[in-house]
Amino acid sequence: MTKENGFTVRDIENIFQLKEKINSRQTLLNMEERKEIPQAKRVARGKLEQRVWSLSDLVEIGSKLSYLEKPKRQEILVVNISKGGTSKSFTTLSLSRLLALSGIKTLVIGLDIQKSFTKYVQQEQEIEDISDIKSEDLGLYHLLFEGATLEEVIKPSDIPTLHYIPETNELNLLNKRLNLETRKEYLFKDKLLPKLKDYQVIIFDTAPSFSSLIENAMVASTVLISPISCDVGCYQVLQDYITITEEFFETMRIAPEHYLMPTLLDKNKISQQIYGAYLNQYSDKVIPIGVKRAVIAQEASVLRKSIFEYDPTSSLATDLAESFKEIWKRIIKSEVNN
Repeated sequence: MTKENGFTVRDIENIFQLKEKINSRQTLLNMEERKEIPQAKRVARGKLEQRVWSLSDLVEIGSKLSYLEKPKRQEILVVNISKGGTSKSFTTLSLSRLLALSGIKTLVIGLDIQKSFTKYVQQEQEIEDISDIKSEDLGLYHLLFEGATLEEVIKPSDIPTLHYIPETNELNLLNKRLNLETRKEYLFKDKLLPKLKDYQVIIFDTAPSFSSLIENAMVASTVLISPISCDVGCYQVLQDYITITEEFFETMRIAPEHYLMPTLLDKNKISQQIYGAYLNQYSDKVIPIGVKRAVIAQEASVLRKSIFEYDPTSSLATDLAESFKEIWKRIIKSEVNN
């Protein structure tokens, strides 16, 4: 279900959940007639014609009709948890693409030496001969320490409002270099963020660890999102992770919002019990929607799409949409309160 021929009225209704609030089909047609959204192409379907919009058209439509409100300040999100295999990078992929489709200019910065996020967005090289091997992209290290420009480092995605800084092999070198800097935890905040004022949302997708790279991202952040899988391994490490992060926040005198997002919820007894424990033990932080495990996530990620583009009517799309709506509602509320 790849939408290679464009997005129909029904697709748009499902992606932005329009049926919940408006007579969505007629509203879209009226907006198109008034030229408030791009004109759809007409594609023959038998004897009938069907309206279809492109991915870039979808951004203009989403900027008017998405359930995600544009932020009033630049939001810096860090997606991090100390355990691997929690659907962290897929969460980043889905959230960043949904924000971008909502007309919110978004930048993802990868901080995982395994290049987890970059693999989701970057076209793979087809290598049949050693001469086919291309030089690696420039990355964060080159921008901060080797004089590379933003234009050389920041890469476009297939969505006009979504850019990314790819993970490169120099991330380990960058981590070591940070340890030699004065105010080593503040380099991103002091020297990176001032270069990125054009973005409404910046998302750091991190490794499952606690390094100088991640400390820098957290000091720069307004929000920490932790995907917590509903399994024994994550449940066992979660309290220690929360303690470590809270001690770090206190030491650095920062106070980002911290949201726990339950993921990979299974139907078995132990997974359901762990989900219940998350709700009871961490009620002040947890997002009370369990995102169920689904093979369809792998299908979407192989195609480098969010689940909302790939199959917006799936249960996974519904779970993620509800989780993101709740997180975003809290972020916007925090903006108002602060």
